[in-house]
Amino acid sequence: MFPIYPNDDEENLPPYCRETTWIEQLKEFHSQFDSSIRAILRDCLFREIEEDGQITFQILCPNEVILKRLIQKRQKIANRVRWIWEPKVDRLVICIEKNGLECRAYSLKKYLID
Repeated sequence: MFPIYPNDDEENLPPYCRETTWIEQLKEFHSQFDSSIRAILRDCLFREIEEDGQITFQILCPNEVILKRLIQKRQKIANRVRWIWEPKVDRLVICIEKNGLECRAYSLKKYLID
């Protein structure tokens, strides 16, 4: 039987195949982007939520400018979430606190998200 990942080096494995903490996974997620997206993500809060057996990766944006920019980059963000947390996370949610929490949710079970 052939291994899925031929190199046994742990650094070549996707993060979800390694023993990593939430902070290590978040650092890995952050490092996957270019400097412009990292600058935007620096002002955001992140959390993992489990509801009704579904796990959601939530990004809370501090303002609408950042929210709009992240929504434009949602496919790239979703791909990175899949790489770091696959198959654990089911949805990506990008939110802003404005008279309550306003969110845009995207399923990670499809390759292209709407």
